[in-house]
Amino acid sequence: MFKSSLISLFLVAGSSSIAHAWEANIEGPDVFGVTKVLATVISLREGMVVQCDSKEELSFAFIFRKKEFEDVVAGPATLYLQGASSEPLKLPAELRVWNDNYGGVVASGRDPQVLAAIKEIQEARSKLNVGIEIGGSQNSASFGSRGSTKAMEKVIQGCKLADIAKPPA
Repeated sequence: MFKSSLISLFLVAGSSSIAHAWEANIEGPDVFGVTKVLATVISLREGMVVQCDSKEELSFAFIFRKKEFEDVVAGPATLYLQGASSEPLKLPAELRVWNDNYGGVVASGRDPQVLAAIKEIQEARSKLNVGIEIGGSQNSASFGSRGSTKAMEKVIQGCKLADIAKPPA
């Protein structure tokens, strides 16, 4: 069951498509003083998302369109990201439902690996390659980097990541 759902999700995700430029939207601060930021680059079937708030939440995800009523069985996964670096970043992640229309492979937390992914997106000058590995199955896609620097600057500023994004002295 898990394997057939997984194969179905990969077929839905496709392998590569044309994507628009990175965009970042900032909401807030709300009545509790929380600012939320959502940065995306989306194609017809898939995309990359960085979502955070000024408190503790931070997620980097590769999302893919799922079929209506299709179950996404949560489980461990690995998320890869490569921009200007010669070796891709490798992040422990989780396959899960992203929203009603998308499933995703999501790396969460304010840890050095997720911050490194944000930096990789920010510094990209041509394309960004993303890959996912779930139970031995792999899939990948490429996205443009147009607008990624400004989008990640909004993420860093809006979610108060500047202090933890600095390299150790």
